[in-house]
Amino acid sequence: MKRGPYWLLPILLMLMLMLPLTQATAFTIKDVQIIQIDNVYQLNARIDYQLSEQAHEALNNGVPLTLKVQLLVEKVWRGFWEPSPFTTTLSFQIRYHALTELYRIVDGQTGDEQNFVTQDAALHALGEITNLPMVSPVKLAPGEAYQLRLRADLDIESLPLPLQPLAYLGRGWKLTTGWSQWPLQP
Repeated sequence: MKRGPYWLLPILLMLMLMLPLTQATAFTIKDVQIIQIDNVYQLNARIDYQLSEQAHEALNNGVPLTLKVQLLVEKVWRGFWEPSPFTTTLSFQIRYHALTELYRIVDGQTGDEQNFVTQDAALHALGEITNLPMVSPVKLAPGEAYQLRLRADLDIESLPLPLQPLAYLGRGWKLTTGWSQWPLQP
């Protein structure tokens, strides 16, 4: 009885799953400032986005990339049942238009669009968070220690469906800062 090459498929799949799935930490948080203006804590931050070779190639071939920034203000010592006084996710899409040779950024919250001549200029603009209102001090219990937790990453779920399995299994797609935290004292 002659077997086709299909018996190799489960073995190849298992080998791919056994590869180490390391995170590429090409995104870094450079600067975070928490300031209180008009009875609201505001965030100023600088995130350095460096794309992997795979993400860079996909972007330059017309695949839009979505970058998400997650923010949480929570008690340092809190029970799992206690809600966070502030949580939000910022979403931004970057896309390259070959016809105009421009990089376009779309703010997922407002729909605002900006065009840039270079990828570096677009990524630099994406990394600037300025005067983002977070939480009012009246929502924070006096005497409690709070922290701001921040993470930025490439949203693999927003990639085109045929590219998602490669992104989940490939090393160059897991672009994240990981969670970082800063104290916030009311």
